[in-house]
Amino acid sequence: MPPKNHIRTLLSIGITATLLSACATEVSSPASPPVPANLPAVTPRAQTLPQPAARQIPPSVISESCVRDVYFPNFPQQYQQQLREIACHLQENDGLPANYVIPALQNARFNARAVALMTPAPPSNKPVVPYPWWRYRDRFLHPDRIQRGLQFWNAHRALLEQVSRKYGVPGPILMGILNIETGFGSFMGNFSVLNSNLSLALALPGRRHFFLHETAETLKLAQKLGVSPASLMGSEAGAMGMSQFLASSYLRYGIVWNDPPGGPLPNLWNSPADVLASTANFFLAHGWQPGQPVLARVIGSGGENPDFFLHGKHPLGQLLAAGIQPEAPSALPADTPVGLLRLQTAEGPTLFIAYPNFYAIMGYNPSVYYSATVWAYARAIQRALNG
Repeated sequence: MPPKNHIRTLLSIGITATLLSACATEVSSPASPPVPANLPAVTPRAQTLPQPAARQIPPSVISESCVRDVYFPNFPQQYQQQLREIACHLQENDGLPANYVIPALQNARFNARAVALMTPAPPSNKPVVPYPWWRYRDRFLHPDRIQRGLQFWNAHRALLEQVSRKYGVPGPILMGILNIETGFGSFMGNFSVLNSNLSLALALPGRRHFFLHETAETLKLAQKLGVSPASLMGSEAGAMGMSQFLASSYLRYGIVWNDPPGGPLPNLWNSPADVLASTANFFLAHGWQPGQPVLARVIGSGGENPDFFLHGKHPLGQLLAAGIQPEAPSALPADTPVGLLRLQTAEGPTLFIAYPNFYAIMGYNPSVYYSATVWAYARAIQRALNG
């Protein structure tokens, strides 16, 4: 999703992080074509740019620790030296062999559209008009989105319940992720993941280290899946599958459920079982506490000014002592670290207590709006299921 583990400023920057996140939701291009049962889709590569022919690497050179004197035909001249450095980095630092790295990078292509989508807007002197949470939320709680969720629940109810019992993450919360990320798999992105990661590593110097790491992880993932690196398709930020995992998250948190296609690695494009188990496993690794709440609307602040609590986290007992009472009381210990959020709902500014599970969701995408919308969607689905 999610670059998932760099926490940004919670509101204004958080919105930008969500709109430019790893999820494929905002990609305006057509959905990916149908995917075979056991492999991600392979899409034709675009025509090669009119550049000098690629240098052929003789076998005697391929065996060396680092192949340096190569040309990458589908990238502008200005990036050739950086690409040679990246090729050496992948060989020497990531242990990838030259006869795998060099052809993969020579077949890759600079993606200017991915770079444009991921480049932050330039600073402006115009005042920023806050985008209210309820408008963002309602994009993902549209009746069509609820209907898709109910269809997913009806098709996978037993599986959702099994995953929830094993990992302690409620099915509706997992559905909230799939709803925002890809509309339950209906649009998983049609960018080459390798092209996106490599282009972003070249064109965004401030994030080069991050996307270089994801480039290496993408190549390792393709190796382990037994597919061409060019076949891995996803978002402009390099995220893949129904749950939009980055390659590093795929390798670290991916779980194979007892479900064909299964295999040595999970299939996050085609297997709902693998997708749900992997997403729940990600949550557990980021601090999810089974049985605990996520978010609670505040029903009263005891007449005290709550602004002090709007920054950072505080023991739950301090908020309660200040008269900040949640709509639904919890049995959590008084020393539980919680946050206090002020979100714009349709009724105006509204206070919410954010529990540790809220921040576990933020491990997936570091936007307050995103995490709050996952919670809101889960509640909406539960209400629909309860009739």
